[in-house]
Amino acid sequence: MNISYFFSSPHGDVPVDSETLARPFMVEPMRNHPFMALGDFFHLVRLFLLDRAGPVLTSLLSRIWGRDIRLRDIDNVVIRYEKYGTLYQIVSAEIVSGSQKAKFAVSAALTTTAQENITLEYNLISYINTRTGLPYLPRVFCINSLDVEKDSRVENVALTLAEWFEGYHEWHFSKDEEGKDAVVLWDMGKGNRPASDLEAYAIIREASRILSLYYDVETSERIIPWHHGAGDFIVKTDSENVDVRLVTARGYEAFTSSDACDATNPLWGLLNFFIELTTKMRLDKLEGMGDTTWAGSTVVTAAIEGFVQAMKTKEEQGQCGAFTFADFITSAKALSQDEIEQSINSQLGEYQARDTSDFEVIKAHLKEHARDLASVLRHISP
Repeated sequence: MNISYFFSSPHGDVPVDSETLARPFMVEPMRNHPFMALGDFFHLVRLFLLDRAGPVLTSLLSRIWGRDIRLRDIDNVVIRYEKYGTLYQIVSAEIVSGSQKAKFAVSAALTTTAQENITLEYNLISYINTRTGLPYLPRVFCINSLDVEKDSRVENVALTLAEWFEGYHEWHFSKDEEGKDAVVLWDMGKGNRPASDLEAYAIIREASRILSLYYDVETSERIIPWHHGAGDFIVKTDSENVDVRLVTARGYEAFTSSDACDATNPLWGLLNFFIELTTKMRLDKLEGMGDTTWAGSTVVTAAIEGFVQAMKTKEEQGQCGAFTFADFITSAKALSQDEIEQSINSQLGEYQARDTSDFEVIKAHLKEHARDLASVLRHISP
């Protein structure tokens, strides 16, 4: 079995040599791990894949390839360090046997907070996948923890094995040369490129549709929090199609009466979700890492279109409970601009608690957003 290590980059794979493996392991930008080298991290991922997750991995490969697979049948393992996120290190693992290939995602959490979160997210994704049967979140296969021991010091690392969405990439709001809203696709194979207007519109529409499909009308449970700036949505696009996936779920929570809606009334819960969805869709971190940015009104139209598509699907599947989607549209269209503004204002506390920069940007655009929502709602038909 041949095992090779690489860094992923917009210009293709970057081989990792022995000199690089000896360098300190960076747990985040500009901060080295107290004692781990990069080689320690790569070896840890290798041990997780082929030892702790070995039986799970071979079972998955057997199912994918339609033949009995054992570790000795694997010819090559390519481990790519994809990125470090706010909480986790993200790695892809490509497994090769003969002419067959399969690719998986490995996430590693080092800090106590990160390990608590990765366990929560693993269990939550598994629960949501089972409950909804929807394909937009990754399938999760295994979670375990390993120790890295070096010079009498020990670091415990939690790792998960999950589905890898091949050909999908992060995207973020940006500004073009004229300062206008733009979307940039972070293509790690062909290099970053600006999305066309049609692609940008479709990305927002599909992200909105996905979140709306995961929304439970009867309980008002929804995936929350999420943020474009965290790279939560990824996209695969060609000349004809735009396909979007959601990489994680950090929470699945219902609205409460403190959210300015009657928690026992699913129609008002849906309205609250609609307001939250169309507001958050306009937020991102500029280039994924900078200041909070606010997108133009086209995002509102795209978000509402995705919401409507999802709700019509739910209605067809009998998931709208005691009311019809026409009932919702009638209630939403009856709202005045002031009432929409009050509803947005009632949700500001959550933004303030989670991200103060988002909170300040929403406050600054509150009246504008209420006006944009009211304008688009006037033209919606059930």
